[in-house]
Amino acid sequence: MTPTGGTGPAVPPAASGPGRGAGRTTLKWGIQIALTVLVTWVIARQLGVTLEEALSVRPAVPDPRLGLLTASVLLLLAGFMASARLWGAMVRELGGADPGLWGSFRIVMTANLGRYIPGKVWQVAGLVVLSRRAGIPATLGTGAGVVGQAFHLTGALVVGSGAMVAMVADAGWAVRTGLGLLVVAALAASVPALIHQAFRLAYRLVGLDPLTAPRPGGWFGPRWIALHTGIWCIYGLSFWLFVIGLGLDVEVRMAIPVFAAAYLLGYLALFAPAGIGIREGVLIALLRPSLGAAAVGVAVLARLWMTAVELLPAGGLALWETFRTKEGGSAGRPTRNHTGNDV
Repeated sequence: MTPTGGTGPAVPPAASGPGRGAGRTTLKWGIQIALTVLVTWVIARQLGVTLEEALSVRPAVPDPRLGLLTASVLLLLAGFMASARLWGAMVRELGGADPGLWGSFRIVMTANLGRYIPGKVWQVAGLVVLSRRAGIPATLGTGAGVVGQAFHLTGALVVGSGAMVAMVADAGWAVRTGLGLLVVAALAASVPALIHQAFRLAYRLVGLDPLTAPRPGGWFGPRWIALHTGIWCIYGLSFWLFVIGLGLDVEVRMAIPVFAAAYLLGYLALFAPAGIGIREGVLIALLRPSLGAAAVGVAVLARLWMTAVELLPAGGLALWETFRTKEGGSAGRPTRNHTGNDV
């Protein structure tokens, strides 16, 4: 690096810009990681989690059952595939070409790797790149991802509402206000006129003609909320199979909303990559009345279980995507129409 002090020549702004940008990015990530650690520590302290409980998962695995654990992995993977397929269906509904089951799974799972980087923009950035490579306009692929994610979170709210009601009773005003806004947003997602205005705004922000924004019918919002609610039931069932596969006794009617609530609240912690720490804290708080000290180990193992099931296929697909792009050369680049816009 060229020093900027002393009697040496001044560094041009263009040369020092990238360094400053990298420094800001490092600082931002450092702050996000520090906030994640701090909030996780506060949650653990409030729950009375000891260091011994945090480091030991033995109480959470009293009698592991391989068949049930395998079933939980397969069902969770099926949930991931169904969720990805809904993204492809949303692309079709917004006027694009449906990439099909395999195309949707490949694009969404690879883009999901961005969730493990601090900040919530990398997943969207992945959708932009991969959609264009698949011949889907970047704005359309991203729009389907953003709209789909809104319905996905709404589905989590529907499924996890029962578990969160118990938390709200003892929560502060900030948590109650946040959950109240989520309920309002969920209700708004069922009003066609509001959805159309949201589409118009999104089109305007990305430089498209808002007059071409889709005008959803009366069942657009309720239908997509119902579909994503079904996805969360699949996720919750897979979590229940995982817990009983560890040898613990938990009711399915409790496991499903608990898992959805923990994911949702972890996602809303924007500073925490993939909701790490926050999701585990919520799981511990909601499972402890039933599982006691084993709840800590279950939360830790559930994170490893879900991460492995997501990252192993996503990592393989990302490698395949990289080699496919290299072999294809310019074939993976987006074509341009007569106006110069990507298509």
